[in-house]
Amino acid sequence: MIKKLKIGLLVTVLSLTVGVSSAFAAALTYSADQTIDLSSPDINLTITSGSEATSVVVGTGTLTVTVPSGSAFVVTSASRALSPNIASSTAFTINNNCNGSQLQTMTITGVSTSGTVTITPTSAKCTTSGGGGGGGGGGGGYSAPAATPAVSATPATPATPTVTSATPATPATPATSSVNAYNFGTTTLKNGSRGEAVKELQRFLNAKLNLGLAIDGALGPKTIAVIKQWQMDNGLVADGLIGAKTKAMMNASVN
Repeated sequence: MIKKLKIGLLVTVLSLTVGVSSAFAAALTYSADQTIDLSSPDINLTITSGSEATSVVVGTGTLTVTVPSGSAFVVTSASRALSPNIASSTAFTINNNCNGSQLQTMTITGVSTSGTVTITPTSAKCTTSGGGGGGGGGGGGYSAPAATPAVSATPATPATPTVTSATPATPATPATSSVNAYNFGTTTLKNGSRGEAVKELQRFLNAKLNLGLAIDGALGPKTIAVIKQWQMDNGLVADGLIGAKTKAMMNASVN
């Protein structure tokens, strides 16, 4: 059966003296597990059955124990790691162990004379790095909880550069060179016609058919015969009259 000892801000000193002075006090033996309730921090420590001590002092956040020579005192903590502070320079050993369930067990063993140790809970749970042993001359072994290694930061993924390909400019459509239309006038040209319109007709025939006509502005029968043939070749009525349709066809053939 576990007895629970609730301590507020008071300090309780448990000691047992059997017919001798306090310097030779007999060991206090725990026949059952004893729960110690600390208030700052608010956690429980358990003194295990079979532990022996000359005195046990419970503070608000510490447990101070004097262990006689040849005796052992065992205290456990399920929520915090335990740190021993040596209160007197006497010979004893301290073993600190942490199991897989993060239960801290501290065993204090007197060697040649009584030893006093103040047990203080730390701010973290214990780690399973194993316990350490301490030697004489007032020293006690203690394995502090292993520090959690810092996690290296994951380097940021560099942003993928946005490549925007420029849309090539549409090349300008080259201007289509065109030959100025011939000015054949507005009247119908025929055999015997004269003037600037006839000269334009002669220039057209020289350029198109390479006839070598004299540019004299006089339209004769030989030229009319050539025009009739041109009209026939281009699907027009071969009448030798240079009217609107023939003029349009001539200018169209140039462009």
